[in-house]
Amino acid sequence: MSSGVLDYSNNLGWHSITDTLYIRMSDATFQRHVEAYLKQQGITEPTFDQKVQARQYCRRLSFWEGCNDPDVHRQVLGRRGM
Repeated sequence: MSSGVLDYSNNLGWHSITDTLYIRMSDATFQRHVEAYLKQQGITEPTFDQKVQARQYCRRLSFWEGCNDPDVHRQVLGRRGM
């Protein structure tokens, strides 16, 4: 199970699975959201460190709550082990 962050693999792109949620997206979609997050923070020409920090922030599953992007594939899972 995931620790609450997205992981990357060549086969799946960015993805995570928890007891209640499966989420997956391409690298292009993830990077688009990172860029949008940076712009939302008022950072139009980010430094390398700012990009790294933004990627780490966007890896958190809580960042994707309420996201309506059709390129972000979400599946709500039933509780397991109940």
